Amino acid sequence: MSSVLPEDCLFNIFECLRNDFRSLNSCVRVNRIWNACVIPMLWCNPWVIEEINNKVKIQKGQIKLIDVFISALPQQSKSLLQQSELVLPTLSQPLIYDYVSFMRVLNISYFEDSVWNWVTNQNIKSLREFMQKVELVTLHLLQLILKRSKIRKFITYYVSCNKTTLLHLVDIITKTPEIGSCFSCLQEIECDSTIPIISEVFEMLIPHCKEIKRIVIKKYKDSKELGNLITAQTNLQDIIIYHDNYNFLMELENQKVFEAIRVQSKSLVRLDLCSFDFPIHVLGEFENLEELILFRYGSVLTTQDNLIPLSTISLKRLKKVSFYNWYLTHLGFFASFFEHTNEELREITIGPSYSTVDRQNTGKLISSIGIHCPKLVTLEVPASPEDSQQVKNLLESCDKIEKVVIYNIKLSLPSVRTGNLFVQESEINSSQENFSKEPEQVKENLLQVFTNHFSPNLNSLSISGIEFPIKDIETFLEHRSSISRAILLYLNSGIDKKIMNLLNKYKKKGILIEDEKYFKKKPNINKIR
Repeated sequence: MSSVLPEDCLFNIFECLRNDFRSLNSCVRVNRIWNACVIPMLWCNPWVIEEINNKVKIQKGQIKLIDVFISALPQQSKSLLQQSELVLPTLSQPLIYDYVSFMRVLNISYFEDSVWNWVTNQNIKSLREFMQKVELVTLHLLQLILKRSKIRKFITYYVSCNKTTLLHLVDIITKTPEIGSCFSCLQEIECDSTIPIISEVFEMLIPHCKEIKRIVIKKYKDSKELGNLITAQTNLQDIIIYHDNYNFLMELENQKVFEAIRVQSKSLVRLDLCSFDFPIHVLGEFENLEELILFRYGSVLTTQDNLIPLSTISLKRLKKVSFYNWYLTHLGFFASFFEHTNEELREITIGPSYSTVDRQNTGKLISSIGIHCPKLVTLEVPASPEDSQQVKNLLESCDKIEKVVIYNIKLSLPSVRTGNLFVQESEINSSQENFSKEPEQVKENLLQVFTNHFSPNLNSLSISGIEFPIKDIETFLEHRSSISRAILLYLNSGIDKKIMNLLNKYKKKGILIEDEKYFKKKPNINKIR
């Protein structure tokens, strides 16, 4: 039966297993047709051996990998390595495939580690000789990879800058520009822009790379070359940048890279920035965004006037949004923002802030989300104990919701994880207790709302800073038990033996879950892109 299906159908089936390496390894052994379909997938990213936890197994895997690459070298390169007294691998049979040609991911950091471990295995005593041989092997293997492969993803981090691979990379392509065509299909870059030579790498890539779709910068330093690389792309979709020093926020408006990002604003689908003083007034330029994450985006100088544009900006295609402003939040502006999102939002996060101008507007915010985001799946917002009716309305409107995180806008205490719940580290003083108590005029508290107004897909609930009577907790869990629906539950309840015993009871029943992995991901037609 396995030989009946045409190869293109088999390929589409195996694509579903691309990240399931054990299954793919089993498929290799079925027959020649399956083998020919699967081998290119396994060698697309040969560096995944780094995901093994055992260090010895990692090193052995790296040595075997370099053995295969060295066996694929032309005879002239092998002779030069042998002249340097390197012991080359002797394979029992010739290589069946041109494995290097299948490579689509070039991870410089893992490549260097692999070469380092291979040369270490040669038992060289002199450090100087060792470094010379590492450089020699690196040069010949890099030439082989650049000549035979078509790289779609390029990865390098700061640990690489102590070695010579990036210098060789720039030198090889500068001297032989046609070799740079191996990057003509490059779609993704993931790197550290603080590496001293990285600007030369960016400049080297510009003539060859026009179709990059995703750029991830884990440690950011502004540079003209990175800005030029961003500007040169014809279909850039994702930009993710993390500022290296989280102790202060970097201003973006006068940065070369930010100017380039604005040039690409119409094509961008995802914008994820961390620890930047992001100018909210330019957000409207990114009209095709589907995912927006601004983490630590404010500063001590942020004023209410800086946030006003948020209330008028219209991002019609937005499906996921996360706002974490350290210094200033205006809930009313967020409420207005969600009115202009065309009912496409699936995930919303409004993180805690040191200063919220209008704490009384939590109900307004929740109501706006309930009315304008019917496809919502995940929600994290501030609330007050008085917002029960607004939360009830939201649950009725958003019947696809799976995860809800609520934190008390009137109370913010550090918490620690203890078993199934978060427990406050310090005693709640009398003024804080007043915030936690359920107001007399509220007919249902928030936990009762989640009990009485059941959302069919809800599998994770967190309510911080609000205490509930033990009978309400038991009623909630008993309701989940009666419908046989497990839930991941976080509550800020004091250390109470009765509550702990209650939680353990439902944990044994399998109703109370501690790990999100319990909920296997199912195909979701509403999934972002």
